[in-house]
Amino acid sequence: MPETVVHFQIRMPPPLHEYLASRAREEKTSLNALIVAILRDAEGSREAAGTTASPGAITAG
Repeated sequence: MPETVVHFQIRMPPPLHEYLASRAREEKTSLNALIVAILRDAEGSREAAGTTASPGAITAG
């Protein structure tokens, strides 16, 4: 069964876009594939660290 694809728009500063686009060209991949890989790596790192809160979440304290 094919994987469901969700379309999502993101706004980012032009310098960040330029950096990511340049990195994607260097790695001979699409910008989308690069961003998905970065997000998957971040997800794996958070799981390995046992972190469950989302980035930027407000915690009681």
